[in-house]
Amino acid sequence: MRLGRRAQLIAGGVSVILAFGLGRATGKTRQDANILGLFGVGGVISESGTLWQYHPKDKRWMTIDEAFKSNKQETHILPLPVPVTQIRFMESWGFLVTKDGQVWQYDLDQNRWLNIGPP
Repeated sequence: MRLGRRAQLIAGGVSVILAFGLGRATGKTRQDANILGLFGVGGVISESGTLWQYHPKDKRWMTIDEAFKSNKQETHILPLPVPVTQIRFMESWGFLVTKDGQVWQYDLDQNRWLNIGPP
């Protein structure tokens, strides 16, 4: 069942990327252009640990903090609280689980990452 959900997410993300004619994010470095995962709709995480959000209206990629700033909200989501190689699951930009079981949530009120622990 879990594999089916993961396959759906991957297929959906690939569809989004292909719909825009892109195989890579247009990052500043080669590590930015290497996509390791997907989050939400139109979001990718790069090898550098940067979260990129595609904006169809502007037809360009923005970091997650730039995307919030374009909506007049200041955030400090980047850098992530853990190295990208330690992320096991991240289906939205503000919630991730590490390979060793840490659970992190981005608190918009406090404007920082919190290690909330497992359930």
